[in-house]
Amino acid sequence: MATKRVPQKAIAADSTIADVVGELDKPVEYVRRVLEKLERCRRAHGDAQVRLGVRGRSECPNYLIEYVRENAKTHERVTHQDAAYSGSTHRELAPRHIEEARNWSPEEMNITAVSALIGRLRNPNAPSSRFSDED
Repeated sequence: MATKRVPQKAIAADSTIADVVGELDKPVEYVRRVLEKLERCRRAHGDAQVRLGVRGRSECPNYLIEYVRENAKTHERVTHQDAAYSGSTHRELAPRHIEEARNWSPEEMNITAVSALIGRLRNPNAPSSRFSDED
């Protein structure tokens, strides 16, 4: 019996992890690994957020970890890239992947939102919190 190839589902250009979580191969494991990278970045830089790679496979999209710092002189919030990671291996990608802006969604999720998402994945029947990150 031949295995039927499922056509690759495109990722919307403005997706977040929450938008594609239903497409992920192993959603809890994927989000847990992303959260590990976010926590490492937050320890190093005091902040962390994640943008989804929108040009790869929806089952395990690459992701970009960033942090935001306020410029001491101008008080502008400036986003800095920490590292990009393979969605399938969770290994760091070469810096050239980061530079291609069209690879990444303009929408990010902060570490709090990703923590809430893994909580919902691990316990889908829990009553939703009044502090939900849904708009």
